[in-house]
Amino acid sequence: MKSHRTCVRMSAKDYDLLKKKSAAADLSANAWLMAQLAANRPVLYREAETWGAIHFMDAAGREINAIARDFNSGYGTAEQLQRTVRLFGDVYGRVHTLRKKGYLHAA
Repeated sequence: MKSHRTCVRMSAKDYDLLKKKSAAADLSANAWLMAQLAANRPVLYREAETWGAIHFMDAAGREINAIARDFNSGYGTAEQLQRTVRLFGDVYGRVHTLRKKGYLHAA
């Protein structure tokens, strides 16, 4: 495996914090930074799956709002309420799946 070197500029205060955190983890500063890179995967905003989830959430939100308007007008039904609960569950499922893959933010 080829090794590369990089330089990170930081203030004295940030360097002290790096040293404290790496010492607390019983790692060198370099090893601690590498562990942070491995643990904090980047957010990929333009992944097709992320955009699919965003579009689904938008559509579900519009449907939930329409149902809420019906309830506010006194015309809501039990079926609409059940549909709303299913939509919230589906939205949660989509977001949870993305987070498990390391996409921490939807947008």
